[in-house]
Amino acid sequence: MIGKALEEFFIRIWVVVKLTLIFWLLALSGLLVLGIGPAFKVVTELYLEHGFEYKSISVKQAYQVFKRDFLRANLIFWFYTALSLLLAYNLYLSVQIQGLMFIVIDFILFFGITYLMTAFEYSMIFDSQFDIGFGNLLKMSFISNFISFKTYLKLLFGIVVICVLTWRFKGLILFGLIGLLQVYSLSVTKDWRLKIEEQLAE
Repeated sequence: MIGKALEEFFIRIWVVVKLTLIFWLLALSGLLVLGIGPAFKVVTELYLEHGFEYKSISVKQAYQVFKRDFLRANLIFWFYTALSLLLAYNLYLSVQIQGLMFIVIDFILFFGITYLMTAFEYSMIFDSQFDIGFGNLLKMSFISNFISFKTYLKLLFGIVVICVLTWRFKGLILFGLIGLLQVYSLSVTKDWRLKIEEQLAE
């Protein structure tokens, strides 16, 4: 019993490590600038398809998905990155100014940045699971945060905790960050994705 539980635990750890290493391999293949988005998409799709079946997760399939979704994944990634950088720059300018009104603006901008983080996660997950156009993908991702606010809070909390852990233990950047993020995100959004799947099937 204990042996089986330990085996399951180490298999899950290995899947997280394997997914993260595949991410960095693909991100470097795209020279980071053009590789991070597609690599993120690959990790999401691999885990969505294979779960913790570590033997089924292969570098060959990863490269196939990377090449297939290269342009679309970069479009999604840089769309959210551009919006996030715009909000972050405005937040940076806003915190320089004192006053109650600017504290409210700071809060709104900060909320916007966290909202974009979770919307990006939704976009990567939905794009890996459903066959939908880019415009509808963005709409579904933005709306999901409001319709399932509880899931949004869980998703945001998990992302923050994983980032804090990574800050404390820098080795996770190379061996665990992306794998942990996607395993957690897919787990948290499972119920909401099933509801969407049912609605699309009608």
